[in-house]
Amino acid sequence: MGKLILCSSVIAKNPYCFPMTKTKVYSIEEVCYYIRNNIYMMQEEVFDRGFADWIRGELGMEETADKLDRMREDHNNLKDIVVTLCCSCDYYTESEINELIVIMDQTQNVPMRGRQKIKADTYLKSGSLERARQEYERILKSPDMLNAQSGEYADLYYRLGTAAAGMGEYRQAAQAFQKSYEYVNDQKALESCLYCLKLSGRTEEYQKRIQELGVTREQQTFMEAQYEEALRQSVDSRECRVVRRIRRMKEQGDEAYRKQAAELVFQWKDEYRKSMLS
Repeated sequence: MGKLILCSSVIAKNPYCFPMTKTKVYSIEEVCYYIRNNIYMMQEEVFDRGFADWIRGELGMEETADKLDRMREDHNNLKDIVVTLCCSCDYYTESEINELIVIMDQTQNVPMRGRQKIKADTYLKSGSLERARQEYERILKSPDMLNAQSGEYADLYYRLGTAAAGMGEYRQAAQAFQKSYEYVNDQKALESCLYCLKLSGRTEEYQKRIQELGVTREQQTFMEAQYEEALRQSVDSRECRVVRRIRRMKEQGDEAYRKQAAELVFQWKDEYRKSMLS
């Protein structure tokens, strides 16, 4: 599964492999974890007879397997199946299960591509930038996108650029923003592309892109003024003030700077891990 999961129930000798993602699970806790992290792509077909047989044979959960068989025969919806599985162990709390129910209600009639985007947007809003980037890239590479309109492509590439920029990968972000701009000629995407090139320190590429994209002298002057203002504000940000204070403490011989610097570095590392893994 790629993450440590505390399992208190039976561990299967033979794992179940979810066909959509090729993910292997060995316990009911891992099943529940998988459901929650892939809730936007869940379909009734995922929990077929083979899955029920695995629950029965490998985990010894005959009652749960029988319920799944009956629900499949009665054509119960996905929500009933998910609730049954998540309530069969104590891995998630009642409030967490209710959150899943809300998501399923919201996405019940949304096509797969739309559900994938909701998942990616959720990652982006919560700061899970690497996962957001992976989801946007997966959508853009999907055969389902062959029927998408220019506006949808532009929106997805813009969000991909936002995730990459948040991770400090400015060149990749600039490429995504440029693709977004090429689809709909949106000024916001153009500015984001050029800002990322400046942040990446690629001066020659920045000037080249200005010419290629037909940026006027007036537009360039305006954007560079906005860029300089943003830099000025960033210098006055809380984070920069903390760094300057620690630097002054060191220069004044105050040994307490070591503890504060270590705490700040720990905070940065924690935020980075969350953006990459959460």
